[in-house]
Amino acid sequence: MIAVSGATGFLGAHVVCRLLQKGQQVRAFKRASSSLAEFNYIYSLMFNSSQALGNLTWVDADVLDIPALEIALQGVTEVYHCAAMVSFSQKDKEQMMQINIQGTANMVNISLQYGVQKFAHISSIAALGREKNGVEVTEKTKWVNSKLNSNYAMSKYKAEMEVWRASEEGLNVVIVNPGVILGSGDWNKGSCALFKLVKRGMPFYTDGVNGYVDVLDVADATISLMEKNKFAERYILISESMSMHSFLSYAAECLSVPPPTLRVNKFLAEVSWIAAGIAGLITGKKPSITKETAR
Repeated sequence: MIAVSGATGFLGAHVVCRLLQKGQQVRAFKRASSSLAEFNYIYSLMFNSSQALGNLTWVDADVLDIPALEIALQGVTEVYHCAAMVSFSQKDKEQMMQINIQGTANMVNISLQYGVQKFAHISSIAALGREKNGVEVTEKTKWVNSKLNSNYAMSKYKAEMEVWRASEEGLNVVIVNPGVILGSGDWNKGSCALFKLVKRGMPFYTDGVNGYVDVLDVADATISLMEKNKFAERYILISESMSMHSFLSYAAECLSVPPPTLRVNKFLAEVSWIAAGIAGLITGKKPSITKETAR
């Protein structure tokens, strides 16, 4: 039996569907309040019938609920830990740290307790930290504390420390560090929301550069690493590094809308997150840009 945490999310849903395509028995974790809408949409893209759902069992198992995890992980031989919280809002910091760090610790601890044979942890390139002056980041890059590191990056770095600790205690682990993951999913949240932003009309761009990767490649690479028993290693998963201008322009071309033409410098970026924060206080809605995303 293979368990997948965060199975209702963008990547988790794709991992579950890939495993189902391979004929695997999957136990998918979700929170009691989670919607299956995104999973059902992704499943409909990959299967022509509901036949594969016979190999899928849903269980309510929050990563912070130890008793529920102890029940959900019984009889499991492999785990794909996809559950995580992504936020660049300061007010979400404490909750994100709990989910990403303590939630990961709970997953590896109970996996050790029940003799799970293989454990794949979905981390992020954010966990590698940031280098100045264009220095290339690799799997061997050492974490350096810096104001350039977001709270999300810190949470994923500390989550990795829990996984490496479990590795030292005997758990067979592999870690993957994807860049910005793109693919078919819910355009209202996560990295997929970039497409909605472009579709609505995005005239602005910055000088930033990031690494991008297809969600199917992340799912396939992670499953392949588990099948080949590539343990005690981590792997950066990037298809291509692109400037923000190039990415937004390419997305605009694919969506048949005008590309961005207005460059935002550092000063305007600072002004924008302050203005967005003030607007958020007035409207009660989360700001569309924060200090961390502006940086």
